[in-house]
Formats: sequence, structure tokens, C-alpha cells
Amino acid sequence: ATKLPEVIYREIDHNATDAPPRPSSYYRYIEKSVEELDEEVEYDMDEEDYVWLDIMNEKRKNEGVNFIPQEVFEYLMDRLEKESYFESHNKGDPNTLIDEDAVCCICNDGECQNSNVILFCDMCNLAVHQECYGVPYIPEGQWLCRRCLQSPSRAVDCALCPNKGGAFKQTDDGRWAHVVCALWIPEVCFANTVFLEPIDSIEHIPPARWKLTCYICKQRGSGACIQCHKANCYTAFHVTCAQQAGLYMKMEPVRETGANGTSFSVRKTAYCDIHTPPGSIRKPPALSHSEGEEEEDDEGEDGKGPNSEKVKKAKAKSRLKMKKARKILAEKRAAAPVVSVPCIPPHRLSKITGGLSIQRKSQFMQRLHSYWTLKRQSRNGVPLLRRLQSHLQSQRNAEQRESEEKNCALKEQLKSWQRLRHDLERARLLVELIRKREKLKREEIKIQQFAMEMQLTPFLILLRKTLEQLQEKDTGNIFGEPVPLKEVPDYLDHIKKPMDFKTMKQQLEEHLYRTFDEFEEDFNVIVKNCLQYNAKDTIFYRAAIRLRDQGGVVLKHARRQAEKISFDCDTGMHTPELVAPDNSGQLFWEEEVDRLLVPENRSHLPLEEQLKILLEKLETMGSVKQNSGRSRRAKLLRKEITMIRRKLGQHREPSLGSDRHGAPGRGCVPGMNPSIKDGQTDSAAEESSCHETGKGLGTTSSASAAEVGRRTKFLFTAKSKNKCIGLHKRPGRPPKNREAQVIPSQGVGTTNPAAPQTPSRCSLS
Repeated sequence: ATKLPEVIYREIDHNATDAPPRPSSYYRYIEKSVEELDEEVEYDMDEEDYVWLDIMNEKRKNEGVNFIPQEVFEYLMDRLEKESYFESHNKGDPNTLIDEDAVCCICNDGECQNSNVILFCDMCNLAVHQECYGVPYIPEGQWLCRRCLQSPSRAVDCALCPNKGGAFKQTDDGRWAHVVCALWIPEVCFANTVFLEPIDSIEHIPPARWKLTCYICKQRGSGACIQCHKANCYTAFHVTCAQQAGLYMKMEPVRETGANGTSFSVRKTAYCDIHTPPGSIRKPPALSHSEGEEEEDDEGEDGKGPNSEKVKKAKAKSRLKMKKARKILAEKRAAAPVVSVPCIPPHRLSKITGGLSIQRKSQFMQRLHSYWTLKRQSRNGVPLLRRLQSHLQSQRNAEQRESEEKNCALKEQLKSWQRLRHDLERARLLVELIRKREKLKREEIKIQQFAMEMQLTPFLILLRKTLEQLQEKDTGNIFGEPVPLKEVPDYLDHIKKPMDFKTMKQQLEEHLYRTFDEFEEDFNVIVKNCLQYNAKDTIFYRAAIRLRDQGGVVLKHARRQAEKISFDCDTGMHTPELVAPDNSGQLFWEEEVDRLLVPENRSHLPLEEQLKILLEKLETMGSVKQNSGRSRRAKLLRKEITMIRRKLGQHREPSLGSDRHGAPGRGCVPGMNPSIKDGQTDSAAEESSCHETGKGLGTTSSASAAEVGRRTKFLFTAKSKNKCIGLHKRPGRPPKNREAQVIPSQGVGTTNPAAPQTPSRCSLS
């Protein structure tokens, strides 16, 4: 029988150890500093290095010399790379410096956006826009232009111009051309408009363009020229020559709408220096700053002088400018091309090999240095160490760190200024609140002061308000100041008591007016003095009449208020108790007016008395609040006043007719006092001739004809004579009774037959 296989095993004594304890902190990666990295070997061999080292070791074996280990090779290559970097860094290679104010060498514009930044070639430091050079995406790490990528250590020639340097792209036939030349020459275009390469259609350029002579570099047949955009100007120049000379060159997109829809094109405009548009002077990149300032000064001087001198100066300046540009372009063409070949001094090489003990060390180092140089040239001068490949970027990063530190300091300073501004704003708000509080206090004190004045000097406040209303009536400010005695030296000879509103205000503030009559008396003195000193046909006389008429209403209203309020004349304060007016027998004003509008209620009064009462009621209604009943009653009062005046005119007309036909001699009826009727007639004639505006004059306020003639150098004018004569030439029409229109406050009222009347001025002529 078969036996089952037996398992063979043995026991081993094994004690499993415990798991190690967890560390108290996390693992962290601490980046080594630059000094620590410089001491380490960072170079790693590649396939080329393995092949070259095998060849060298084979030769050394044939020569009976020890071979070179890989660790030594990596160490030496690492030292060569770092020493070349240190050397270029210490020398301050201008190619490694980045100009923050650099402009695009294609469009000469330094502005950039997030989607169109300025790129710098890591080998030749060329500055171009993404869109201008055809780089839609920014590559990571280093970026090389096409010339540095395809021909790093050899200068290339442009097929369209004689100048070297700048942004190049290859043509479809393997040549090189400037991107800016391809953009400006109309026959040339790009096969790919996104990457702007290759440049083609150069064969479509007409032969005439190749034969043009550039007026800047004076070369003919070397490249294709463009011409000035000005009509009838055939000045030719290379694109790069014009760019270096600072000529006006502008590209702008144009939107065109046609039958096929909307299309976009590019309008290119280039001018020679003579036809450069005004206000668009551009500083040539080839000229220095001082030269540019001199040119600007020359341009400022060109604005002066005749046109011929301007043209001469412009031509002289153009010749000087082109001469400088031609010289600089020639120097650039003759300069040797810049080849970025790493160079290490001999003493640095000896220092590298000082710690090594190998056979035939100097011979091996020469071969190794040559191999390293060739390898760097094959890589377009790019360092072999990845950390040093972007040494420009590292410098930029250092600058960025410095700028970040500066930015942090500026941010802290900005925060401190913001806190200070916040504190100042709070202080300003507090001051503003204090100002508003003090303003309210001032208003409160003013109100308290006014209330105190109302309690202590109410009569003064009434007079002050009345004086302000009177001054408002003097629109020409004729009576506001005292009469200037220099202009009228004889004024005090005829006026014994000069008066004006300013003097009245001074007396008012000095509490010299104890009663309202004294205040009104000074106002009447102002009007009286003006009427007495000036002739009737002067503007001052008419202003005095107007002020008397309008001021009379103001004074009457103020007097009514003073009587209603009742002041104490001794103290100027209110009386303890109001003086109740005697209203016995009087009705409410509406009922009183309605009673007077009924002719039977006033039939017992003469017509003159009725007219006076109705005029007073009409004036009283002016101070009543406006309403429909007031307007209706005022209209009825005016109608009644007109009817009474008409009746008065009819009663006077027969008496005047009887005086003309029945009285001998002077035309007076025997047995009747002639002063009564003649006074009335003369007064009416005077009112008609001297008050054409409807304002009456008092007989006591006017001066005599002799006095008026003496002070104003003339008495009457032909106009006033004609007016007076015209009144006497119309006997058939009854004259209007102007006496009845005079407001009682003017001191005229109804004519008193017993009072002596002044004869009419017109009758004296």
C-alpha cells in the first residue's frame, strides 16, 4: 500500500519584536541651501558621457594608464558647470540682466497683458510679445528664440534687409528674415498665421522694390524697401532702418463690412521723418536719452518763426538724425556676433584638479574641458545642470523675493497708513459732530437772543422790520447812503436836515426813536429833501414820488400794527395790558364793506367823503388774507370808486363852464371866492401834467420854480412844455379828477377850499 507523503518541518524559536515607536513629529522635507548644493555633485552621466568615457578609458588602457572612474568624471563635470556659472555670475554678464523696461523688438511697445506677455530668450535675451512672435503658449522652463534654437552661435542674415540682430524666423526656402520685415512688406506673408512661420511669398516681391535705395543706410539692392505713405512722396527705407531711426510706423486693425459680411484687416502706415504727423514724435531706440532731449528741444523751437525757417530747421534736424542712425546701424553690422561660449580661467581649472590624484591629469583635463565646451555648444549654451539651466530664472526669483520683501514692507506701511487714516477719519467725524453741536448751540443762542429782544425791545424790532421794507422799495439804492457833498457842494445850502436810510438805521440802533411819528417824520424828510432839491423831470424826483407812494402804504400798515400791539413810548416794551380798540358801533370788516357797497347807506355823506372812506377800505383789504370774498369785494369797491369819481367830474364840469362864460376879467363868478375853484382846477392840472404815472404830489413838498431852476441848471424841458400845452388844447374833454386818486397817507387827500393853492407849473410857462 502506498503511504501518504509526510511533511518535514522543524521548529524555530523566533520572538517577534515589537513595532518601532512612532516619531513625535512628521517627516519634513527641508530643502538644501544653495551653498550646500554647490558642495554636492549634482551631475548625472548620460549616454554620450558613457560612450566618451569608455573611449577615453580604452585609450588610457592602451597607454598603460589607470582608467577614470565614473564618480570622478561626474565630479569634474559638476565642477566645470558650477565654475562657469560662478564666473559668469561674478562678471555680471549683460545677457543675464533683464531690463524691466524692455520693449518688444517687433512692435516697439512695452505694454503687456496676461494673454500677451513679453518673453525673453534665455540665450540672447531677445524681448518679444507672444502675439508678435507667434508663441501662443508660454513654455515651461527655458525659452529660446528660433535663431538661438537653430543657429545659436552663428549670426544670420535677413533676406529682406541688410541689418542683423532682432527677431528672426526662417523662410520656406531655408533662409532667415526679420518678423517685422515680413509684416511690413506687403507681398510677404506667413504660412501659419498663429505661429508666424515659415515666411513665404518672398518671390512675389516685384523687382522694383529690390532696386529701391534706402535713404537711411544709403544701400541699394540689399533687401526690399517700403515707401512713405504720404501722397507724392517716394522716399524709400528698410523696415529695420526705419525702426532704428524712430520713424512713424503704425499698425491698426480696420473693420470692414461688405456683401460677404464683416471682415477685419490691418492698416499699415509709415512716414518718412519729413512727413511725420505732428504730435507723434517717437524717440529712436538707437539714440541716447540726451540726444532725444536735444531733438525734443529742437522740435519745440521749430514752432517759432516763419515757415521757411521751419522747413530749413526740419531738414537740418532730419539730416542730423539720419546721420546718427546710419552710424549706429553701420556699427551694429560690423560688430562680431555674440556667441555664448562658456569660459573658465586656467587658475580655476587648476583649483578643480588640485584635490585629484590621477595619472596624466593635465592632458585628461584638456580633453575633458574640450568635451564639455562642445557639449555646451551643442546644447546652445544651456547649462548641463538642471538647477543651473534657469539661472536667469533663479536671479529673477531672487529679485522676486527681494521685491516680495519690499512689497511686504510696503504693505505693512500701507496698513499703518490705513490705520492712521482710520484714526484721522474718526477724529474728523468727531470734529464734524462737535461742529454741528456748536452750530446748534449758536442757533439756539440766536433764538434766545431774538426772543430776549422781542421781550425787551419789541418796538425796535418793529421799526427795524419797517425800515427794511422801506429799503426794499428803494430798488435803485438812491436813498441808502448820505448825499456825497463832493458831487453836490451846495446841497447843505438848501437842505437843512439831510436824511437817508443809513442815518435812520444808526438812530434806530441807538434807540433815538421813541415814537412811530418820529420814525415816519425822518422818512418824510428823506422824500421832502429829494423833492425840494431835484427838478421834476429828473430820475431822483420820480424815485422820491414812487418811494413816497409805496412807503406810505408800508408806514400805514406798520402804524396799524403798532397801535394794535400797543407799545410803551418810554420803555419801548409792550404795555402790561393790550389797549382794546373801541369797536362799539363797528361791524366785522366784511359786513362793514357790504354795508358801504349799498349806496343808500352812504347817501347822507358828500361824494368826497364817500370816496375817501371807500379808498381807505380798499387799502385796508390789502392786508387781509387772500380769499374769494376779498377779491369780489375789492372788485365791487373799485367799481363804486370809479362811479363816484365820474360823478365828481360831472359836478365840476358845469362850474368850470360857468366860470369861463359868465365871469368877466379873470373868469370868476361875482360873490364867490376865486381861490376855491381856481385852486381846485390848478391842482388838477398840476396832477395831470406832473404825475403821468398816476402818483400824486403834495403841494407842500414841491419847490418853487425859481428854486428848482437855480439848483438843477434847468427848469423845464420842451417835453414838459408840450405836455402842459397839450392839456390846455383839449377843452372838450373833462379832465380826470386826479385829486381823488391820491392816497390819504401822502398828505393830499381831498382838496381843502380854504387852503392856499400853488399855481400850476405849466401856467407859468
